[in-house]
Amino acid sequence: MARHFSIRRCALVLQSAARLIREGRWWPGGRKVGELTDALALVSSNLKARLEDIHRTEERTQLILASVPDAIICLDGRGKIILVSPAAAHVFGFGLEDMALTDLNLSDCLPDLDLQEIERRTLAGLFMRSSRMHVARFELQARRHGGTGFPVDVSLTRLESSTGVLYTCIVRDITEQTMASSMLNLYSQALECTSNGVVISDMSMVGHPVFYANPAFYRITGYEPGEAIGRNCAFLQRDDTRQPEIDRLREAVAQGRSCTVVLRNYRKDGSLFFNELAIAPVSGADGKVLHYVGVLNDVTERERTRMAIAERSARLNAVFDLSPDGFVVFDASGTLVFSNRAFEAMTGWNTAQTGMAISLEEFDRRFLRLCDPDMPVRPLSEALSANHGTADTLTLVRPARRILARDVRGQIDGQGETIVFLRDVTRETEVDRMKSEFLTTAAHELRTPMVSVYGFTELLLNRPVSEARRRDMLETIHRQSQLLISMVNELLDLARIEARQGKDLKREECCLGAMVEECVAPFVQQDGAQRLRVHLERPDTVLNVDIEKAMRAMTNVMSNAFKYSPGGGDVLVQTLDGHLRDEPAIGLRIRDHGIGMTPAQKARMFERFYRADPSGNIPGTGLGMSLVKEIMDLHGGGVEIDTEFEKGTSVTLWFPLNDRPGS
Repeated sequence: MARHFSIRRCALVLQSAARLIREGRWWPGGRKVGELTDALALVSSNLKARLEDIHRTEERTQLILASVPDAIICLDGRGKIILVSPAAAHVFGFGLEDMALTDLNLSDCLPDLDLQEIERRTLAGLFMRSSRMHVARFELQARRHGGTGFPVDVSLTRLESSTGVLYTCIVRDITEQTMASSMLNLYSQALECTSNGVVISDMSMVGHPVFYANPAFYRITGYEPGEAIGRNCAFLQRDDTRQPEIDRLREAVAQGRSCTVVLRNYRKDGSLFFNELAIAPVSGADGKVLHYVGVLNDVTERERTRMAIAERSARLNAVFDLSPDGFVVFDASGTLVFSNRAFEAMTGWNTAQTGMAISLEEFDRRFLRLCDPDMPVRPLSEALSANHGTADTLTLVRPARRILARDVRGQIDGQGETIVFLRDVTRETEVDRMKSEFLTTAAHELRTPMVSVYGFTELLLNRPVSEARRRDMLETIHRQSQLLISMVNELLDLARIEARQGKDLKREECCLGAMVEECVAPFVQQDGAQRLRVHLERPDTVLNVDIEKAMRAMTNVMSNAFKYSPGGGDVLVQTLDGHLRDEPAIGLRIRDHGIGMTPAQKARMFERFYRADPSGNIPGTGLGMSLVKEIMDLHGGGVEIDTEFEKGTSVTLWFPLNDRPGS
């Protein structure tokens, strides 16, 4: 007989044995007893296996419940808690044993959920026909063990079974989710309210189109909301694409890094605005750039101001660079930050190549080494003090002797910059010296003949003199008066030439030979032909000159040649070919064999009232050569002097040949 029976057969055997015992037909031993024994053994083995399966299933269920982060609470039809997951204790702050106590209700954790509310919500929720369950999902405020409230998401299920109604409540703590949602909403509101334009481009799509733009973007660009979506931001550049900043943007995007540039962009109406654009990448978990966020800032006014400042600075720099006056600027800390080329030319410095910061004190030390040690100089710190004026005069001896007028504009209350202004007044000082010397000399030169005229006139009026003596006095008066007239005329000529600066120059073409012939005629009659020799190789040369002034210059030179040759000797007049400032020119040389000049006398040849003969025996005003120099300068010519003391002097008047009417 088989030793294995099914559970159903074992149950039939047990039922049969029980019936025999009730009827009194049971006897020990026999076939029935063996079958009963076998059935009991099999049932016992199967029950044990079932219990082990149930135990393993319960363990798996507990593990599953323990792994679920949401709180799971099961209630019976009366609202009593019959099962809680381990996560419930963590979510609500109760002990796991407390959650299973009969005196703890669901409303202690979820104040708004009593049995009546549970029933109402579930019956009003979604009905699942397949499982015949009612499901409801909602959010409400839960309460922890200490009384702290927090938001939760509740999933409530109602199930009718043969044992009655069961409720399952799944509770999820959404505190972090709510906070994240609030922050996201806050960020969204911030983007909507910010005055800067914000755009987000999708880098995964062709052309990197914009899929978000905040209201400020449309306000700045003048486009309507939505008109930027699906387009690349390059549409703001229009045809103005040759901007170096665009290449920087492209390079930054290619390398996946941030970048900030200022672009010329155009609004919808075509008006220009300057856009300070900052872009930053947004990467995914794999590090690949998914999006780029761009922040637009309208800096039109700032850029216009910057360009206006740059333009003004460029103009000032040009003024400083071209100015003949020196400028030095010190910052608020007293460090030299700027010096122009005129200052460097005056002092021989190159502050850019020093490689070190120069303070006010160091500047004073260096500058004082250039000044005349016999002329005291105030340091800048002293010139800036409130008790002293800021304008003074300095005398430099290196790199060349100069006289500088210095003015200082210093800091106010210890703030701002210090500006030192230096003007080269060497020429003005020399002119003032020469003017004073001229006035002194002129007064002396005019007084000498006037004294003679006045003295002899007074003598003739008050004393009887012989006829011979009277005639001699009158000749002296006449000679001195003639000298006065010549002196006054030459002074007037010089003053007129300087004042008009060539505006009254009446140029006309004339033959050089004819001019020379007219100039030498009086000297031939006066001194005889044997002293004057004229040798003109090109007498037919045509000059474009003011004939009257040119002849005045020739006459003055010839007059000096005869006057300063008291011992006699020939006077030679000849022409020379040459160049003047790299242009063809012809020279008229007048050479004498008179007293000549020393180098010192030659250096002062063109000074007014200067005479090479200090004895006064040779008549003259000392203005002739000054007048010659002025006349030749007006014609664009020159005067060349070659002299040797006690051997004679050669004066060459150079006339340019390229100066023609209309040229």
